[in-house]
Amino acid sequence: MIKDRGNIKWQGMMLPEHAQAVRDWLDEDGQMERPILDDWELESIQMEIESAYKRQCEASVTTWRNGKEFTYIGKIFELDHRLNGISMDGPFGEDRLSVVDIIRVRCMY
Repeated sequence: MIKDRGNIKWQGMMLPEHAQAVRDWLDEDGQMERPILDDWELESIQMEIESAYKRQCEASVTTWRNGKEFTYIGKIFELDHRLNGISMDGPFGEDRLSVVDIIRVRCMY
């Protein structure tokens, strides 16, 4: 019976530069470009945020940071005009989001 050591035998054969290049390539693979929002979409986002804040209903807010989308679900309990951000109370605690990073908002009735 042949005893194959699997991936262990390949670990010593890669150059450090190649291993770093493979890690960088895997990090870039999941990234996406920031969507370009026109005036209508920005106005729609603003209206959805205000509507969710006034109704105190659950909202799904999607942000874009460093090439990835992050979705937060919860109630918007504070609109901070001074810092240009919103605060959400979700199932895992409080999240503070910058308005600049928001790309999509949906009220969940």
